[in-house]
Amino acid sequence: MIRILIADPDHATRKALTLLLRRKMGTNGIVGVGDVETLITTLAGESPDILLLDWRLYGSPAPDTCRLLQKAYPNLKIILLSVNADDETAAREAGADFIHKGAAPDELIAILTPLLRKDSYNNESNVDKGGELKKEKRNSKGE
Repeated sequence: MIRILIADPDHATRKALTLLLRRKMGTNGIVGVGDVETLITTLAGESPDILLLDWRLYGSPAPDTCRLLQKAYPNLKIILLSVNADDETAAREAGADFIHKGAAPDELIAILTPLLRKDSYNNESNVDKGGELKKEKRNSKGE
């Protein structure tokens, strides 16, 4: 199962994203957190595949948080969310994908779809540096 961590200080946003992902993507492995301290604790225990990180999560600037998380969790795919479209350049420079919070839900789904394919993604980095999925080798048990 694909595991997604939503880190956003706004409970309503976390809930809306969770409902959207469950409804549109059929994934139930979703956890939400509202601050950086809980984010770090959850990352250590949950090992998510994807992190949806709000730009203004309390506790640390998003690009700095992103860089630190990439060092600690190199297989974690990070998507920064912001109400300010001008943050996209800094997000990309920090090595993350970017979604404007005013974007249509279908835009988020379009970015997540290749990452959520159960048969093509695992936590062993099936996404190359260009963001393309790699083919996964399966053993005889289909694992």
